[in-house]
Amino acid sequence: MGRKINFILGFHIHQPVGNFDSVFERATNDCYRPLLEAMHGHPQIPFALHISGPVWEYFEENHRDIFEKISAMVDRGQCELLGGGFYEPILTVIPREDAIGQIEKMADFLDERFSYRPDGIWLTERIWEPHLPALLSEAGIKFLAVDDYHLKAVGISGNDLLGYFITEENGKTTAIFPISEFLRYTIPFADVEKTLRYLISIADDEEERLVVFADDGEKFGLWPGTKKWVWQEGWMEKFLTALDENSEWINIISFSDALVEIDPKDRIYMPTGSYFEMSEWTLPVDMSYKFHRWVEELKREGKLEELRPFVKGGFWRNFLAKYPESNWMHKRMLWISQQLRSKRRRIGKKVDEARISLYRSQCNCAYWHGVFGGLYLPHLREGVWTNILKAESIIEREAPSRAVVKCDVDADGMDEIRISNGETVMWVVPHRGGAVREISFLPTQTNMIDTLARHREGYHKLLWEAQHSQNSDEHASIHDRIVAKEKGLTEILHYDSYSRSFAMEHFLLTFATIDEIEQCKYIELGDFVDGAYNVEKLRKVRGDTEIVLHRDGAIRYEGQKFPVSVTKKILLQSPGSHIIINYEIKNKSTWREFLFGVETNYSLLSRDDPSRYFLFPHETLIRVRPGDRKTYEDVDGYELVDESRGFRISCRSRMDKLWLFPVETVSNSEGGFERLYQETSVVHLYRFNLDEGDRISIDIMWKLESV
Repeated sequence: MGRKINFILGFHIHQPVGNFDSVFERATNDCYRPLLEAMHGHPQIPFALHISGPVWEYFEENHRDIFEKISAMVDRGQCELLGGGFYEPILTVIPREDAIGQIEKMADFLDERFSYRPDGIWLTERIWEPHLPALLSEAGIKFLAVDDYHLKAVGISGNDLLGYFITEENGKTTAIFPISEFLRYTIPFADVEKTLRYLISIADDEEERLVVFADDGEKFGLWPGTKKWVWQEGWMEKFLTALDENSEWINIISFSDALVEIDPKDRIYMPTGSYFEMSEWTLPVDMSYKFHRWVEELKREGKLEELRPFVKGGFWRNFLAKYPESNWMHKRMLWISQQLRSKRRRIGKKVDEARISLYRSQCNCAYWHGVFGGLYLPHLREGVWTNILKAESIIEREAPSRAVVKCDVDADGMDEIRISNGETVMWVVPHRGGAVREISFLPTQTNMIDTLARHREGYHKLLWEAQHSQNSDEHASIHDRIVAKEKGLTEILHYDSYSRSFAMEHFLLTFATIDEIEQCKYIELGDFVDGAYNVEKLRKVRGDTEIVLHRDGAIRYEGQKFPVSVTKKILLQSPGSHIIINYEIKNKSTWREFLFGVETNYSLLSRDDPSRYFLFPHETLIRVRPGDRKTYEDVDGYELVDESRGFRISCRSRMDKLWLFPVETVSNSEGGFERLYQETSVVHLYRFNLDEGDRISIDIMWKLESV
């Protein structure tokens, strides 16, 4: 009996909800179609295939021939289809009912198109938590694959990983297949011979050993450099031909066949985890950098594999603590899910439509950030918000909530306030500067302030390497590439000390400049931006909704404290979408002169899109782009027009000055370090000279309307 190895080959294909059609099309032409055609041309090589719901929907609408090719491979027993949450949610962080519903939606979809109900799932980002087996058992799932790092974390290593395992929760079992980290890094980035040498090194005479490669299909043509390497230079054909020619000792089987033909190795219990790189990305910024450097040091010393069980970073849920913007999206999604469950009878026939929008909003990509843009990509965040608000629009139309809701929606232990008139939804955060955290215009399903602050990132410390050297290995994995897309990125690295919301109050020196506030290097005299406001009134006034907030704060300068108070009245009118904020500022000290600034931030997706622009009719007839940087004196208002999304915001207030500038981040992505536009900040400025005991009043009005 000769040496043999059982080998499972699998591909995972996914594009996020909200991604551009051009990306779907390029991925299809450069990657997905060539991959499926290559597998179709080697009918003796079975493989597992997972395609996420957004890509299935795109194929069904635009590339029906791909359905026919997959169907042919399923019918001849070559292709094993994997299920999962239809819109690629992280199953552990959405409500149980939604998780099972998403899995069942995928199973129904595959059954209707291919007469195939999957026994296994692709686990989104391989994010595992110990309660999953019971949920998966309820959904009829028998197996899944995770990275071998999950098993190394509990002391299983080397040849002991060559098989599959059983885990359970309260007696509900699931089979666990470890994905080889070595193969993830050699396929397709190394010569085919390196993969073959590894496979023969782990083959044995018992014919029980099993190794799994299952990873992103985008590696085969969409990741940088891979189109040329995999297709033009022929890596894929060499690989598949090698598997064909060595079939006497490489036994390629499916997951399902492995369950029948091979006994499980043991019962295991895995801790929370994902793939190894994720454990770095989710850590707080300083720890993330230190973890990265430590891992690199262990690699150089040849100690990483030996110490792998003890090398643990964070886990996925830490992103919800690391990025307030992610947490807000996530908790608003949960709030909509709860509303949908509690009101399903009142919603009636529209409940299925609302549920699909909810499911689409659970697509994982915009909720986190690592080497992929994720949270940093405004169009992906918009994809989440559009679907949250589509579901909310249906709920508000069929089973409206009270005009005023006070609850701890973001799970920080403090109540937020929701006010709504059926057309506009506002969330106010009294304990965070009394800021307006969200303004959602339901007629266009748009969150006007889907913003992102400029966060410090651990990889920013690596940016100088990208600015001074380019990695010459064009076949390197994206996890190993250090490349900058443009020079001078370190010059725009600025960090915000607060979340970029709406209606935040600044007290500034009278000679403060736009440069200082744009770069977050200004002197903040007041303690109001993140200070807690008291809720003095929360009421309906002749159909309108009013929140009255008050803070006794101070101006602080050179060790001295000068008391000042701010009363902030927020009024949402009904009908219509007029927002009026009135400020009453009382000076309680001898400090007299200051600039009072009201900061607002608008999410406009692009700095240069001509369909999105500001108008200052009393200043200029020229449209001002979201990416422009402007200072205006003696302004009485402006208009913001977004023709693409179909809304207009008109602002009216008599200001001494107005600053407008883009907020840009520097992020890491599969293509390298890049500059990304996040939002446009508009700061309304009022100059005052108040004696002790004097008070002044300011009104700012915004009107939202469809265009």
